[in-house]
Amino acid sequence: MQLMSIEDLALYLGDSKRTIYKYIASGDCPPYIKLSAKNIKFDRADVDTWLESKKIEPNKTKEKS
Repeated sequence: MQLMSIEDLALYLGDSKRTIYKYIASGDCPPYIKLSAKNIKFDRADVDTWLESKKIEPNKTKEKS
């Protein structure tokens, strides 16, 4: 288990800490471990799984003949 803080997660995703807090408030975030009111950790494996679930396959357009 590789634990990441909110700061670590923000860096990993290229987002701000504020954005991470918005993800948490909306419930649209990776599973996390709440050690205390101000200490939240994310398992990197859970973060990667969450990111995989966010993938969108673009529609393949048919070539016109």
